[in-house]
Amino acid sequence: MSLFSFRKNKKKLEKDKSFEFVTDFKRHLIDTFIIVNLPVDWIPFESDRFRAKTNDGRLQMSLVNYENKANNEVKIDSKFFENLKLDLYDKFVTEGAYEPYDDLKISDTFITKSFKVDEETQYYYTTAKNINGRLIITDIIVREIRDYDKKMQPLLQVIGGSMTNI
Repeated sequence: MSLFSFRKNKKKLEKDKSFEFVTDFKRHLIDTFIIVNLPVDWIPFESDRFRAKTNDGRLQMSLVNYENKANNEVKIDSKFFENLKLDLYDKFVTEGAYEPYDDLKISDTFITKSFKVDEETQYYYTTAKNINGRLIITDIIVREIRDYDKKMQPLLQVIGGSMTNI
């Protein structure tokens, strides 16, 4: 599978970046070692992993931490995230018939991408940290029954940036 198939047929997005979002946040402890701030209207519910949703159920979020078999000497940078996720995103498109939005963002601290899947938009955000000699990768997935929201990826970046280990 090539990245070329992933990059074709992207849904075009508005390039207007002049927006503002205002929300209150609440702190949550995840897996006994990470604290994350989430919008107060994202209400946690019982599950096999940390999940939250809005009262109307139109937005559901999951957050999962997992340890990578690599040691803590792995350099976490944009190349790390490209190697970690781009093939998976390509499979979403080529095998899963996901429709990619043109919003891929890769930095030295995270990778983020969105897809149209049936009636919902799915937003993916991944970050990684070396914590106590362990390489911990955190995936946040937001599934929302609505059209693409240009505020969601910046919100996920704020949420990801709020994560601290205790």
